[in-house]
Amino acid sequence: MVDLKYPEQAIPRFKIKACLFVTNFNNPLGSLMPDENKRELVRIINKYDIALIEDDIYGDLYFGKQRPTTCKSYDKEGNVLLCNSFSKSLAPGYRVGWAVPGRFKEKVLRLKLNHSISSATLPQAAVAHFPENGRYEHHLRKMRKMLHTQCLRYMQAITEYFPEDTCVTRPQGGFVLWLELNPRVNTFELYELALKKKISIAPGRIFTLQERYGNCLRISYSHPWTKKIDDGLKTLGKLVTNMLREAENAN
Repeated sequence: MVDLKYPEQAIPRFKIKACLFVTNFNNPLGSLMPDENKRELVRIINKYDIALIEDDIYGDLYFGKQRPTTCKSYDKEGNVLLCNSFSKSLAPGYRVGWAVPGRFKEKVLRLKLNHSISSATLPQAAVAHFPENGRYEHHLRKMRKMLHTQCLRYMQAITEYFPEDTCVTRPQGGFVLWLELNPRVNTFELYELALKKKISIAPGRIFTLQERYGNCLRISYSHPWTKKIDDGLKTLGKLVTNMLREAENAN
């Protein structure tokens, strides 16, 4: 979760003109920014009259009864540019998204024109037809239920197969889990060992420019549960256990 005292301090110090936040189920932590923090973030960017680019690409993938709010819903000055897409909720290949750019509409239109002139109209028309008759919302309900079930199964397997001191997040939406392993486990080394077993993970170190999260990793639960997934998590848990055993023997 973002500590908002840092942007409050950094904006005037570094003359920041815009900031980017994924407020709902961000990657890799899967965290959800509380509503009061969203209000406070909007207050901060309005205070300094800067732009907030809010990437809400995971917002529709919630597990509860109500969709989480956005910073845009608290924006009265037009400083929030809300961005969203069908890439995570429908199909990545369509590459169709949209923006509610507030007072930056003309600038966004110019940038769009300069970068791509125009987008392919056929995929846009096909995707636009999907929500019009309620099929998209039906799809989302099924997808949210599926993702929630998969999340619980992955977490159960991690609890069963990984060492007892493993910490794992409990996301309220999205499709990623963040694991914190014993400090003696280097997840870059784990990543290389896992690749040899044809298992893909994301070591925590790749998500920061600092020397942090060396014992953390991200696992996606977007793939439907299968015996192959179960075997992969079991193998990954054994690799972690073996790394810990080797570290203990080395001492």
